[in-house]
Amino acid sequence: MAAAEQLFKAVDTELSVDSRRLFLLAALLLPLRSMQYNFKANKQQPASAHVIRESLKWRVKEAEGVAQLHGQVSQLAEVHNGLAGIAAAEAPPEQLRLHLGRCIRQLKAQWKLGVLLAPLLKLPAATPLGIEPGTAAAGDSPQQSPQVVEARASSSSKDSAQQEQLLQQQVDEVRSLFAAAAGFELEGCWQWKPLLDGKQLINLLNVPKGPKLGQMTAAVMDWQLAHPQGSKEDCLVHVKACYERQAQS
Repeated sequence: MAAAEQLFKAVDTELSVDSRRLFLLAALLLPLRSMQYNFKANKQQPASAHVIRESLKWRVKEAEGVAQLHGQVSQLAEVHNGLAGIAAAEAPPEQLRLHLGRCIRQLKAQWKLGVLLAPLLKLPAATPLGIEPGTAAAGDSPQQSPQVVEARASSSSKDSAQQEQLLQQQVDEVRSLFAAAAGFELEGCWQWKPLLDGKQLINLLNVPKGPKLGQMTAAVMDWQLAHPQGSKEDCLVHVKACYERQAQS
């Protein structure tokens, strides 16, 4: 919690009171992000949701918000790793833009909270509970990150210089993701409407209702995320090619 509060103040981004509270709650419960709770026969829910609803007695809204953030935070950490691996002279790959856009659309108006959470995954205190050592995803495994060694040394030695260095690394990661969202023109993508809706796909491509229509609708939005300035006509060409490939396979 202290690390989350420190990062929030250092980044100095504007958040509403409710958003700030949600961010701190999600940070506090990061170790529970991979755990599920059996609350009914054959039914599960995130352990964080159970804590929020049954122990803290907070609203369903907070429980759902934390679950959504926990579901995307590792993905955002992966996007940052991808950005960090690109040389200054190289253009970011289209897949990286798409990956970030999908995360933002999943989190909607709270996507900046996910960006703020991403650097905290490297802290030992955020190690997921209920996961056997060596089986965690890359973004969830602090042992795999060189920054974790710094964090542990900093914690044991109480060295303020190392603490400041770690905080600066976290701030740089947040700003890198914010800059990528702006540079990719994805900051408001969670509000975008598809260039081609289901009715148009049915009329233009004869896509039948059902799973295939859902797949083509998703393909439309993925194309938009990869081409923010693209036209409806170009999108139709792409989706038509996708549909034809599916039909032939």
